[in-house]
Amino acid sequence: MNMTAEDYIRQTFGDFGFNMSEAGLLDISLKAGVALNSEVGEGNINRIRYGIVKYIPSILGRASSISESGFSMSWDTNGMIKFYRLECKRLGVVDELSNDPKITFL
Repeated sequence: MNMTAEDYIRQTFGDFGFNMSEAGLLDISLKAGVALNSEVGEGNINRIRYGIVKYIPSILGRASSISESGFSMSWDTNGMIKFYRLECKRLGVVDELSNDPKITFL
């Protein structure tokens, strides 16, 4: 199955009920250094996941549910945070959402 980076990103966020904007896709693509029309494979999957992980903190401040004129939409922020933490650990990326105190030795 051939999948583009854009498809992979949209489906990853779609699993949590979050619809990606074009700006969000571009932001992730730039962070990952992978073109949206690139095919996903072993050579770039971790870069795409890195771009996703770096993007997640910027969306967690948004509303998790919206309701207007009988239309409602919501997404799973707790699931997104769990996914984020798992990927941070797997990729060796600093968890920017952690409340753990940080100590820097000079």
